[in-house]
This record gives sequence, C-alpha cells and structure tokens, in this order.
Amino acid sequence: MSGTRGPIRTPGLTWRWSDALRGAVTAAPASVAALSDVQLGAGLAIGLLPVCPLPLPPSRVARVKLALYGVLAAVSILVGGVLAQWPAVAVTAMLLAGGAMGHLVAHLRRPIAMLGLLLCLPLLAVGFSYPGPETTAGLAVDILLGTAWAVLVAVCWPGGRTPAAPPVAEARRTPATMVPYGWIAGLVGAVCAAIGFAADLEHVGWAPAAALLVMRPNPPTQRMRSLDRLADVVLGAVAASLLVAIDPPGWVYAGAIGLVVVAATATSGSRWYVLPTFTTFFVFVLLLARDPADAPHRFWERSLETGLGVAVAALGAFLVLPAVLRRRRRDAAEPPPGTSTRPPSPRGGSAADPRRAD
Repeated sequence: MSGTRGPIRTPGLTWRWSDALRGAVTAAPASVAALSDVQLGAGLAIGLLPVCPLPLPPSRVARVKLALYGVLAAVSILVGGVLAQWPAVAVTAMLLAGGAMGHLVAHLRRPIAMLGLLLCLPLLAVGFSYPGPETTAGLAVDILLGTAWAVLVAVCWPGGRTPAAPPVAEARRTPATMVPYGWIAGLVGAVCAAIGFAADLEHVGWAPAAALLVMRPNPPTQRMRSLDRLADVVLGAVAASLLVAIDPPGWVYAGAIGLVVVAATATSGSRWYVLPTFTTFFVFVLLLARDPADAPHRFWERSLETGLGVAVAALGAFLVLPAVLRRRRRDAAEPPPGTSTRPPSPRGGSAADPRRAD
C-alpha cells in the first residue's frame, strides 16, 4: 500500500526509559533533601518542573537555552506575588499583560514569543497566591535552583532527540487571531483573579492559573487540556493525600518524590496533558506533610478552583473569542465610511461628474 495512511499521531501516554533515567538523576537532590525535610524536598521538586519535562534537544547549546523556561517562571511568580499586595492592581495587570503578550506574539511571528502567554501569564497568576515578595521569594529560589540543576544534567546527558512538537509550535498564528486571543486570555485570568480576591480565597492564583494553562488558540487542544487537567488534579491530589495519611518515614517520601519526577520526565512526549498530576502531587505534599488532616479541605479547594478556572477559560475561548473574531471579519469586509457602493454609470464617470453637467 502506498500513500494511503493518515498522519501518525503521538500516543496518548508515552514512556521513554532514557528520559526516565535522566529524571532519576535530576530528582536526586530533591529526594535526598526529603530524607530530613519533606517540605524542602517537595519544594525543590517543584523547582525542577519548568525544565525537566521538556524534550531534550540534541544540541548542548539548545539545552542551555532551556534555562529560559525556569528563569521566566521564577520571575513571573515573583512579580505576581508583588502585585498581589494590591488586588485591583493585580487584576488590571493580568488583563493588560494578556493584551500586551498577544500583540507581542502577533508582531514577532516567532514561536518562542508564545511563552509569554503559555508560561509567563499563568505563572504570574500563581504568584497571586503568595502576596509579598518575601512570600514568593522562596518558591522563586527553588525554581532557579531546580532549573540550574536540571539544565546541568541535560547538558551533560548523552544523546538527545529533536522535539517533535515543541510547546510553543502552535504560536504560528495571524495577528487577527493572536491579538484578540491575548486580550481574552488576560480577561479570563483577570476575572478568575477578581473572583478569588473578592471571595478571599487562600490560594487566589489556583483558578486563574488553571484557566490560563488550559487556554489555547486551538479549540480541540483546549478541550483535551481542560478534561485532562481536571482528571490530573484529582489523581495527583488523591495520591499525595494517601501518601501523607500513612505518615511514612522520610525514605518513603524520598522515593515517592524521585518516582514522580521520573514520571514527569519520562512522559514528556505524551499527547495527553499529564504534567498537572505531578505538580498537584508536589503541591499537596508541600501543604499536607505537617497537617495530613487538612487533606479533604485542600482536595475540594484545589478541585473546585480548578473547575472554576477551566469553566471561565471555556467561556472565553469557545464563546467570547469566536464572537470577537466574527465581528473583526465582518468589519474588515465592510467598506470604509463614505465609500459609495453604487455601481458606476454605464457611460463612465458618476452622476456627480462635473464634466457631465449641462
């Protein structure tokens, strides 16, 4: 048979043993730290996640550039924490940042620019959960340390593969789409943040971060990520709650943290959006390690706020964005004001042509 096969799709869930081994090496410091301080180990593991699940490029120069993800993540969270001290300023900044990043993506026309919308904007929202730079500084330092170690391991790692579909590849969009998309993403994040501040939620950033992490310019991609994130959050929260409930010794925590980092790295090529399972696991270990009885409250808090974010993102992407795009297309098709739509006179010239006056 020749030429009759459709495109080969990436499996929903993939596992690469070479990446798993790299994940084990990358996770070593966090696992060792967990032997004496579980929360420190979980925090260091969270710091690894901006980089270690990324596909490993074949070029070592390209591997060094992976540090950009971690630096942007740390700076975004730190800025979000500063803005969270003034809720009105934080909500306004979220809206304006989304619009500005949409313009940036549209006019640069480079996939890397999409990191502003896919990474910086949601992690700016994460910072809203930790008002004040002194609160976010610890998390930002964890991310920078984790990034430095993950990049060092990646640079020293043999071999590598060319990423089949980098996270920013879908940024190749037209200005007519990306400018309104950026503004609507900012609006979605601002609405979720405003609800969180108004309701005095403990983790204001959970809902807007969930919304912005599932939002995509491509509707099928957003549907898949929305469903995956809801399932992932439940799975990660339950796994972490069960772990802390049995009150295991430090070596069990160390092993669990190492295994989860391994899984996050080994499944990086999956079509399914599985990363929230691992981030939620570490967040719950961090929150519950010294207070296991708080697990039910944290479970419902995380689940409901994730559901809120996913729902608001769906309204923005599936209702508001198509309406805005239809309006822009309709306006573009209409003639400018003052332009006559009357067909020309058969004899040439118009009825108002002074040359035809008697």
